Amino acid sequence: MTPGALPRRRAIAGAAIALLLPLLAGCSLLEGPSPETPPRASAPAPEIAPELVPGGTAEENLPYFTEVLRTYTAGEGPVQGAPIVQAVTDAGFDPALMQVSFDRTKTNLDADNIFVSVRAGAECLIGQVVAADRSFVAVTEPAVGPQQDICLIGTTAPIAGQ
Repeated sequence: MTPGALPRRRAIAGAAIALLLPLLAGCSLLEGPSPETPPRASAPAPEIAPELVPGGTAEENLPYFTEVLRTYTAGEGPVQGAPIVQAVTDAGFDPALMQVSFDRTKTNLDADNIFVSVRAGAECLIGQVVAADRSFVAVTEPAVGPQQDICLIGTTAPIAGQ
């Protein structure tokens, strides 16, 4: 062995340990309890069936929109944009005023949830249907954009009939 070989080997071994230690310590961070998603309360069926208010505000049509989504998620239809849009259209909402999110992610995975919206003037009915448990949420929000005509921000999926 040459005179400088042992200190050099020790330095290399020390550097390797210094590089690996943070990686091994990171593994211990992955252990432990996993966070749990709290269950969502499902919307109960209304005692009196709500009705579509043609030309009404988003607030006036929220009970009906909520019932459309509640009925859809109680069924067996796939959690995909086209059938959800069809259910909302069949309920009387104008598809020209709708937006829907894509069924697949940019990495070609099934979407975890689908967003569907219906614009009512400068407000929007926005629904989210979760694929994993078929839960849903329906809310009203102001429309956005220069003309206040956008409900879902970003690129959305095409809707037949638009």
